[in-house]
Parts: sequence; C-alpha cells; structure tokens
Amino acid sequence: MTAVEDTTRTEDAPGEFLDQGWSTPMTIPVLDQADPAERIRAVARSEFGALAIPELFGGAGLSLLDVASAQRALARVDPGTAIAVNMHSLSIGVMVDYWKRHHDDSWMLLEGIANSKALVASAFAEPGGSPNFMKSVSQATPTAKGYLISGTKFPCSLATTAEIYCLSANVTGTGESVVGLCPAKSPGITVGAPWESVGMRGSDTARVVFDNVELDDRLVFHRAPPDDFDEVVVSGIVWFVTLVSATYHGVLTSLLEYAVAGARKRGAAVGGQRQLEIGRAARELYLLGSACRQLAHEWETTTMGERNGLAAAMALRAGLSATRERVVTALTPVLGAQLFTAGDAAAGLAIDSLAVHHHPPNLMSCDEAVGALHLGHPMSFNPTA
Repeated sequence: MTAVEDTTRTEDAPGEFLDQGWSTPMTIPVLDQADPAERIRAVARSEFGALAIPELFGGAGLSLLDVASAQRALARVDPGTAIAVNMHSLSIGVMVDYWKRHHDDSWMLLEGIANSKALVASAFAEPGGSPNFMKSVSQATPTAKGYLISGTKFPCSLATTAEIYCLSANVTGTGESVVGLCPAKSPGITVGAPWESVGMRGSDTARVVFDNVELDDRLVFHRAPPDDFDEVVVSGIVWFVTLVSATYHGVLTSLLEYAVAGARKRGAAVGGQRQLEIGRAARELYLLGSACRQLAHEWETTTMGERNGLAAAMALRAGLSATRERVVTALTPVLGAQLFTAGDAAAGLAIDSLAVHHHPPNLMSCDEAVGALHLGHPMSFNPTA
C-alpha cells in the first residue's frame, strides 16, 4: 500500500485534528494581563460566564457540550485561568440543570448572575472532605432569615476574584444539607494566602474560612440528605467531569503541538520513533475528546438515569487521568529536555496537567463505582479500605 502524502500540511495539525467535534461558542478574550487575577476578571467580563444560563434569564442558553468547548478553547490560551473559571462554569451548570428540573424561583439567581456578570466560585471542597459535594463538614445553623455558615473550604479556586461562593453545608441538628449562594463580601469570610501548588498557579486558589456567615434562605436553591445520590449530586459530577476533561484536553493538545513543532524542526523521519510517539499521544487525545463529548450529549439528550450518569462520569474521570499519563509518557522522548527546563512552555503545560489527578471524584473510587453498577451493588464515592 502506498503512503498517502499530506498536501495540505499546516503548522497546526494537532489543532485541526483534535478540534473536530468541538463547537466554537465564543471568541476567547485577549488575556495579555500579567496579573492572573486580572486575566480571570477579563474572562468574567466577557460573555463566558453566562453561556449556560437560559436566554430567558439573560444568558446564551448553550448546552453542556458548548460550555465544555469554551472551557477547552480557554485552556488552549491559558490553563490556569481555564481551571479557575471551570469552577464558575460548574456552579452555573449545576444551577441551570436544577432549574430545568424544578422550574422554581432559582431562575432569579441565574438572572442576577447573568445581569451582573458575577463570578461564582464552587466552594465545595473541604480539608478531609468527601468527593460527594453534598456531604459537607461545614455547618449551617438555622436562623430566622436563613443560616449561619461556619467551616473551611479548601482548595477553592476563584478565592479572591469571585463575587459569590456557591457552597454546601450540613444543617445543624438535622439530616439535611443545603446548597446556596453566599456573597463574597459577607462579614465573617476570610481568604487565606494563595495555595503554593506545583502547577495551575494562576487559578486563584486559596483557603476560604466562613465564621458564622449569614446565608439568606432566599439564596438557598437545594436541600437534600447529604448521603443521597440525587439528581443534583449526579448532575454536579457529570458537569464537573465533562468540563474538567475538556479543559485538560485543551492543555494536553497544546503540549502535543509543542512536541510536533519540535519534531518538525528536527526533521523527524518518516516512520521514525518521534512520529510513532506523536501518533500515540494524538490517538489518546482523540479518544478522550470523543468520550467527553459523548457524555455531554447523552446527559442532556437521553434519559441516562442517575446510576448510569454517575458511572459514565466516573469512567471518564478515571480515563482522563490515565490519558494524561499516557500522553505525557509518549511525548517525553519527543520533547526531551524541554520538559525539565524551567520557564519552558511545554514544561509548564506538563506541570499544570499534573493537577488532573487531584480533582474529585476520588480516583480510587472510580472503577469501584462502575463495577458496583454492573453487579447491582450500591454506588459510593468512597473506595473500600
């Protein structure tokens, strides 16, 4: 068989191949600010923050796949900003999914966010907390007008740039948890020093402490037992895994581009080792992108059900981490010393992509949850000890 010659070769072959299937819902704003917080605010001032909010309430009314595509496009420009804004996209997605199911007064919250272009942080993660974001250590003490919230949220992206925290807390003395929106300027909120993480340093991630912070009952949009796998919990996991997979797909596509550029510069031989490793990395990213888009499509257009939706999200979550390792392993001999050179763009992308292993759901529980579905056992976020 004769090899097919590429007569349309461009310098952006990875982008052309791996961009297939992703939409272009908006133009990413120019992010030329030196301060990471200002880059985040530049995105917030654009239409990015209201992509998922229905048009009826001032948003663009776009799908999960469109929002994921926007996350991926932003990650191709600035990974740190993308992973920070990912948490805003998650908060809005969960609220929109909730409103579509209940059609209650939560539309007013969405309208307010769209009109003010407010940035919403997902304040669910807690030190020693559970991957089930409804199972919180933080406490909500009932008052005449709502609750007093006390607890620590960490790591929390958009810690200083968010105008609103979307948080969960257990209601003291009851078997109920609440999810609501807390204005970031509320008395009793303290933001600690930035998290000295290895990568994603531009994500505005820090520790946020709530000390008897007032939460108006009108800003609470969901109540449920903390151990329930209700539709809001599953929706949150599906939205998060889809968005974060798209975000890291963008980061790793950029890493592949650096490897391709270097291989071309060195005159990579036809059929040589560099070509083989680049092909392996591209194949992995193609499959990850396809799986991510499929989950987004199925969740919004079919009746997956909570158990199937959760299992699919857990499967994609585990696959995302595995793909990152296979892609970086394949590209390491191609990139060579670039991956060990401080300040090199490729090294920065490889380090930033390490963060993928530390997002929920817990990696050790992913395969157990999928196995539980098939064996008819209860599904859990907590792996067997």
